[in-house]
Amino acid sequence: MSKIKTALSSVETRAVEKFERNYELLSARYRAGKRSSSFPHIVAAPIHYEKGFAYPLLVWLHDAEKTELDIFDVVPKISARNYVAVAPRGIMRQKSRIARSSVNGRLIEERRWREPCYDWLETEEAVSEAENLVFDSIAEAQGKYNVNMRRIFLLGQGSGGSMALRVAMRNPHEFAGVISIDGVLPQTTHTPLRNWRALRDLPILVTSGDPDAVSVPKLNKEQLRLYHAAGLTVLVRQYNEERCNNGRQDRMIAILADVNRWIMERATNPQAPSVEMLLEYEQKRAASR
Repeated sequence: MSKIKTALSSVETRAVEKFERNYELLSARYRAGKRSSSFPHIVAAPIHYEKGFAYPLLVWLHDAEKTELDIFDVVPKISARNYVAVAPRGIMRQKSRIARSSVNGRLIEERRWREPCYDWLETEEAVSEAENLVFDSIAEAQGKYNVNMRRIFLLGQGSGGSMALRVAMRNPHEFAGVISIDGVLPQTTHTPLRNWRALRDLPILVTSGDPDAVSVPKLNKEQLRLYHAAGLTVLVRQYNEERCNNGRQDRMIAILADVNRWIMERATNPQAPSVEMLLEYEQKRAASR
């Protein structure tokens, strides 16, 4: 068991210290009942954890080239008190690295190599593996803490957000909601609407940014129209990055604060839909009759 210290400027130091003491890095092997696991992940309890209360569960999928340690930075900005949280590590892939040096004002390549990183790949095999990681992580959290199995929210950022959508759309009855932060929508070639009737009951939150921003993927409007026509409850919110030193960090803090409100609305009232999208859909459907 290793101790991990991470600086989180957005949360009071004392609260962070209490919060991080509740985290456990599950390394080689952790046994939950008769089932054993050997995959890297982190399970976290909220501050002032109460055994008698069944907490909503957050399953966090990190962005490309990050790891499950990302949970230390993300979950306290959502809420350090409201949720049990778990984060599995993504699937390992190789990335190319190049070392260059300046010679007479020109960049000269010195060497090239490959090193491992963790991501959520788009192949069917990788999606199936990610699906297993998600449900194994849920089982680990349930084995350690009191989790409300009807209040499980799957969320991620970047490639993790895209994978969260794919896994939730394949298993819509397993989640109380899914959130994709700056992820791309699943391609139609992956048949994301194969369970379209069940998907009508799955609240979906998708964030985007300034259409001119390079760091935020552009949402596919045709796919959004398709989801809309199928009657899915999709809420899209745009967060633009301010032109300042902490613009990206401030944008993420604003997103995660809204994510907390969105989740709590559905955790306290599981029947609450994304009113804006559903109302617009019903109005258009009535007008077309």
